[in-house]
Amino acid sequence: MYLGKIIGQIEASRRCQGLEGHRLVIVQPLDFNLQPIRWTLIATDVTNATLGSLIAFEEGREAANPYEPPLPVDACVVAQVESFDYRP
Repeated sequence: MYLGKIIGQIEASRRCQGLEGHRLVIVQPLDFNLQPIRWTLIATDVTNATLGSLIAFEEGREAANPYEPPLPVDACVVAQVESFDYRP
């Protein structure tokens, strides 16, 4: 699981079967100092987080776990983060 921030959303009128009705968002991955790391990505969002929200997301095979049957997704927002305590 990774930390990120929702920085945009995707409007797509045509989607693969099974993704209809699922929200697509643009996520900026963050380190634990809330600094951007690597590239942005597109993720499905099962939490209905708002623009600017701090979130936790999964990538890879685990990203499809919230869906039954599993959908062809590479990333999924799985939690809205209110706070965290980081002590390196």
